[in-house]
Amino acid sequence: MKKYVKAILAIATTSTFLVGCSNINNYEHDINNFIADQNLSAIERIDSLLAYDFIVFNNQHIALIKQNNKSYLLTTPDNCQNMNFANKVILLSTDKGVVHVNSDKVARVGDKYTECTITGIYKLYSVQLQELVHMYRHQKPMQSGRSNAALSNLKY
Repeated sequence: MKKYVKAILAIATTSTFLVGCSNINNYEHDINNFIADQNLSAIERIDSLLAYDFIVFNNQHIALIKQNNKSYLLTTPDNCQNMNFANKVILLSTDKGVVHVNSDKVARVGDKYTECTITGIYKLYSVQLQELVHMYRHQKPMQSGRSNAALSNLKY
């Protein structure tokens, strides 16, 4: 009897893990589709960046919201890890107040340190940011349970 219970628990745990991973992968795919469907144009840099906040959607997609409520979607390489669990993200920029593609980085700080090169920047209109946040909240990947100050501070 114990063997059957252990087998059922192992299958249930594996299924839950696979569904969670599937949701994360589907969400990354959904954001990539969003970029294509919205015909977002890549830009090379963001100027006049003094105060900002982040919303980490997953390892490869991070929203940056400037103090004037202008927002951007930053992309990172596929091998960028641990960003989706970040409590704090910072910019590592070589040019103060300006963020450049393929030279500047985002870094996860806190319990783990991870830095990833910014490989893409897309300007977002407020309605597009709202749609991404809506997708994020409804996909419920495993990391969506963590608190994200930028999500709660968003004004639509």
